Amino acid sequence: MISAVSLSGIPKNYNNLKKEDVAAELVGSVFSKVFKDMYNSNAFESDLLPKSNTEKWFKDMLIDQYSIKIAKNNMKPLINDIIKAYQKP
Repeated sequence: MISAVSLSGIPKNYNNLKKEDVAAELVGSVFSKVFKDMYNSNAFESDLLPKSNTEKWFKDMLIDQYSIKIAKNNMKPLINDIIKAYQKP
């Protein structure tokens, strides 16, 4: 049996994933990319406090989690549109 670890940290079986969760993770990944590009832009650069590699890694994970939460809580119409687009006719 194939299993995966979702971004929420709970192991799940591919067959048991809810469509809403998958659509929310898809939408979250798009917003995560936008937030990461924004955070890594020159606007947030400062020589005062240098960033460590650990901080960058942790911030990326945190942005991923926030993006999924935002998608699940505030992007229901977009998630419903994605689910409708992938339903069989």
